[in-house]
Amino acid sequence: RHGKIFGQIYVENRETVPYDQLPPDLVKAVVAVEDAKFYQHHGYDLLGIIRAALKNLTAGHVRQGGSTITQQLARNSFALKEKTFRRKLVEIFLARRIEERFDKQKIMELYLNRIYFGGGLYGAEAAARGYFGKPAREMSLAECATLAGLIKSPNRLSPWTDRNTSREARDYALDRMRELGFITPQQYNAARAQEVAVNSRQNAQGQTYAVDYIRQQVIAAVGWDRAINEGYRIYTTIDVDLQKAAEESLRNHLERIEQRPGYNHQTYGQYAATFRRAKATGAVSSLPPPDYLQGAVIGLDNATGDILVLVGGRDFEHNQYDRALQARRPAGTAMLPFVYAAAFEKGMYPGSPVEDSPLDNRAVMIGGTTGILGEWGPESADNRYEGVMTARQALAKSKNGATVRIGMNAGVEAVLRLCAAAGIHSPLRPYPATFLGSSEVTLAELALAYTIFPNGGWRPNTLHILERIEEKDGTVVWDAKQRSIRKLVIRPETAYEVHSCL
Repeated sequence: RHGKIFGQIYVENRETVPYDQLPPDLVKAVVAVEDAKFYQHHGYDLLGIIRAALKNLTAGHVRQGGSTITQQLARNSFALKEKTFRRKLVEIFLARRIEERFDKQKIMELYLNRIYFGGGLYGAEAAARGYFGKPAREMSLAECATLAGLIKSPNRLSPWTDRNTSREARDYALDRMRELGFITPQQYNAARAQEVAVNSRQNAQGQTYAVDYIRQQVIAAVGWDRAINEGYRIYTTIDVDLQKAAEESLRNHLERIEQRPGYNHQTYGQYAATFRRAKATGAVSSLPPPDYLQGAVIGLDNATGDILVLVGGRDFEHNQYDRALQARRPAGTAMLPFVYAAAFEKGMYPGSPVEDSPLDNRAVMIGGTTGILGEWGPESADNRYEGVMTARQALAKSKNGATVRIGMNAGVEAVLRLCAAAGIHSPLRPYPATFLGSSEVTLAELALAYTIFPNGGWRPNTLHILERIEEKDGTVVWDAKQRSIRKLVIRPETAYEVHSCL
């Protein structure tokens, strides 16, 4: 929105860097593991091929490749995927041509910028930033060996898959470097002893709740294959400045609650410290879900349904459950305006008198539930009754006794129909307790439903986070504006009356 970059979504993440930005230790580690004769051969290692061929003939199919770095570059550059003897011959021919055209330094640069390192990371630069949160040139010897060690089986040996297996592959790379004289015994011992800290996968890919939802919507709009292969430019409805302000406001508010005297629940800081330690040792998958105080924010353009702000929780890296879109919680007093709207639709108006006095709790509680303050009966935290008052006053003061009477006058079914038409599709219990917010809804549903009041009774057909999707040349392949329809839910007069009360 407004031309500001909000994030990136990718399946193949690649960032090309020149040879002088690649650490010498990485080059040595890759040579040690993948092709010890790299600087001696001319594209292929005849003895290595013969050795691999004998094993393959014994097996009856291709099991061992015997490919040099140059052959691997040829295979990856020309999409030679099948495991056949014919492919191996083509690979050797192409490797020979590559060696004739480029020197060893350029071949290594092309290779390290192209090879797959697992987790959607292509090239050493993307791998260094993804796994270790730093550019390739800043990697330590142990980190270089980690990348070199996983090339043979990137997904299986990735530290995101299994830290122990990845460490074994790293140690093998260090063993080979020591055997070939690429590192000293002191360097070897120090690198073996180093505990490599690895980013979590979500953090490495810059994921947030909003970015994750955008990814889901792009796939729904254009399909998986097009979403991952076309390199689209995606324009979203997110207001970057409002998003940052909402994230900061939610964080500060919840931190203030956690700092109150006597607060004895798990805090964000406590779990974050545990999470960092687990991440450093590769034990994140064994952690229980966070149990600290959570919150969510969604902000809309009422007229269009554009999602301007989406915060699904305090930390996407800790837990990916989106509390703005997925979590259902009791609506509480946020349900009251819909009860009054249903009554106003039937002829009541803000000045109509209503009695604020106790009700038989059983009349309200049939089919109801228990809330955090006890039974969802007609009582409220303010249990003072004021007798006869106007509907406007009852809504402004959240008077439960008056609200139940107004809801019963409108009818339970009328209230439920209005809520459904407004966009609340979570199941609402057909009992008076629902008037007081006992039924669970999502934050997104509630936000959409509330648009009927400032919009004169109309609401957007749906919420959306995508404005349009463009190809690289600017061709629009999907446009949300062509799909946005408005729906009339209540009379404009009713919307004005409720809005004036709020």
